[in-house]
Amino acid sequence: MNNRIAILLAAMLGAAGSVAAAGEGKVLSPQSGQFFKTKMSSEIKVADCRNDSALCKMVATAMQGVVNQDSAQVYLFLGDHHKTQLDDTGRKYEVLPVEGKSKGASGFMSIVDNFGDRFRHIYIWDPAEEWSWNMALMLSSRNKGMPLTAGLAEEVMSTTGWKGSVTDLRHRFQGKLDFYDWAIENILPQCHENVIFSVGLRDDWRGAPWTLYDYVTASGGFAFWLDDRDKTEQDEIRKICSAGGYKPGAIVMGYAKSGDDLLATVNNYGIGYVVSDYYANGSFWSAYPNKAFTQRPGNAVEAAPGNIYVSIVLSDGDNLQFGQNALYNLWSRDENRGSVPVGTTMAAGLQEINPFLLEWYYSRMTPNDELVAGPSGFQFIYGRDYDTDSYETWLKLNREWLESAGFHTGCLWHTTYGTDTFRRYIETSGLKAIFDGDDATGVQYVDGVVVMNQGEHLVKEGEMYNALIKLTPDPVAPLFVNLYPIAAEYCRGDGMSILKREIERLEAERPGVYHYLLPKDLAATASKYFEKTSRNDITLNED
Repeated sequence: MNNRIAILLAAMLGAAGSVAAAGEGKVLSPQSGQFFKTKMSSEIKVADCRNDSALCKMVATAMQGVVNQDSAQVYLFLGDHHKTQLDDTGRKYEVLPVEGKSKGASGFMSIVDNFGDRFRHIYIWDPAEEWSWNMALMLSSRNKGMPLTAGLAEEVMSTTGWKGSVTDLRHRFQGKLDFYDWAIENILPQCHENVIFSVGLRDDWRGAPWTLYDYVTASGGFAFWLDDRDKTEQDEIRKICSAGGYKPGAIVMGYAKSGDDLLATVNNYGIGYVVSDYYANGSFWSAYPNKAFTQRPGNAVEAAPGNIYVSIVLSDGDNLQFGQNALYNLWSRDENRGSVPVGTTMAAGLQEINPFLLEWYYSRMTPNDELVAGPSGFQFIYGRDYDTDSYETWLKLNREWLESAGFHTGCLWHTTYGTDTFRRYIETSGLKAIFDGDDATGVQYVDGVVVMNQGEHLVKEGEMYNALIKLTPDPVAPLFVNLYPIAAEYCRGDGMSILKREIERLEAERPGVYHYLLPKDLAATASKYFEKTSRNDITLNED
């Protein structure tokens, strides 16, 4: 973006800080009761697992959660940015010594050596029986156990004075369905009442092990690894959801073999999705006290005929691991961030599960930043699949969590514009703009809310230019459009530089036509235009 555009935006919208913790104007209380929380510890012991094998990293995270059930004493360095994030807190910590420990297991063994007396059981599992990992996780959570393979169990017992019990879980069941039938009857009744997990040995676990397991064992949530694309396994997931008796707003964390499509099953039982497979140290971060936040409301500019007003919503921050990993790196390192108005999706649930991370984002916002609710608000749901009897309760929770997270705009997926389900979302969300992921609305103004297409998904440079250059300016009316860059692809590396180059290319070709606004400012601008002209829709024409 050239200096003229940047100065114009600052003049139109005001360059004062755009965010503040709750306390400005309406005093908000943070929401609570959705996620597991532990207590804060005065001491932090760090296990440096960066050089551990994939297996040892997985087991270390599970053991971390068992220790942190009582208080958040253990933190893991699984990647360099985990050290940076702990340093961000300014708290003192001790890195446990790793000298003299087995290669590829030093971090894991540092937990065994320093916290071995916290454990009473060893549960032996086998990667060849993938269900046995889930069984070991859940039994370890309940009984202060270590979920170890036979090789790791042998190392622990030979190098420590282990005096606890050892239970071999191998060959206990004929297959996964037999195990889950048993677990539904014998484990599920004692599980966390609001959080369940889709976690397990995905095909790439030996190269890219998931890091959520500490939160699994700390919380005591039921953990399954089943494929909803398979009818028999989907039926087993349905048995779990039904037997759990979960209330509206319950959560499935992790990720599914089918990806996002697990929603079509769990939503039927009033359960939303919080994608979080590579979310790390969750048991530690949950100890921070819940906190509410606010952002300034949207500011309107005068929308002129012939101009195209563009907002940009950067994807995937509502997935906890993106907020903690890729987007964290982007916000930490991209020197061009703040030069382009961008809304970044974020999880409203962070106000409870990781208030420190949400506060970190708020503290680093520029006047050209906005935090936006991802699909479909405070949880990832598909409105078309969500249990109708639970939907009104979910809508109430959605409004409360979005408000205390400070969000003014958000995305809504697979809810079918024109249905009562979509209408009730408009009426209850409290948002000023709703971006329809089905791209089936155009631009509408409904009961004071701007409802518009979420816009084209951008995955590589040039696609923003293509999406905007094909729009035909209207000589008698302004146009409003949103774009949706995919953070993991479009913004890999120098994401903001890509946006700047695309904006400069468009400005060179059509000077003064495109005006870039934060999503909330686009909402305010469009609302002002609709109120002034008594219109309630705009059609986008393409060349």
